[in-house]
Amino acid sequence: MGKVIRVREVGNPYLKKKSEEVDITNITDDIVDTIEDLKETLLYGEGLGISAPQIGINKRIIVVGAKKENIKYNDAEDIPLTVMINPRWKKVTDDTDSQYEGCMSVPEIRGKVERYKNIELTYYNESGEKIVKEVNGFFARLVQHECDHLDGILFIDKVKNGEFATKEMIKKYGLK
Repeated sequence: MGKVIRVREVGNPYLKKKSEEVDITNITDDIVDTIEDLKETLLYGEGLGISAPQIGINKRIIVVGAKKENIKYNDAEDIPLTVMINPRWKKVTDDTDSQYEGCMSVPEIRGKVERYKNIELTYYNESGEKIVKEVNGFFARLVQHECDHLDGILFIDKVKNGEFATKEMIKKYGLK
């Protein structure tokens, strides 16, 4: 069983580093421990996804998972708790959508970010099995957000025209 790890916040140099690939042919105990810690930290917090750099681990691992009722996005669906090792994505269409995003590493602030609506996602699961699938809508947005962390990018780096708001203002004014 994993442990809850304090999430690194904006300003921490770990969040600006490009993460290292995981050797998928050799899933070590350290990698398994990191995955378990990511799961526990995600389940403990209010986030919908988390990346290894957010807990101070320089590896290309993300965990996502959310119940539809906890998601504030237009096109949300249930997302089962999913571990992705060495995830990569590519756009399927040029269709994009701009919505406010939040992040456990940038508490209280939200920013409007443009993301692709439809992507092809490739990753390895905890058993080392390669998974390739198309994901859309909110799930696609979440994957792009978490993969950005693996490249040292925060959502605030992608906000255009200063479109920031607090969590409370989004709720109060129904911003999308």
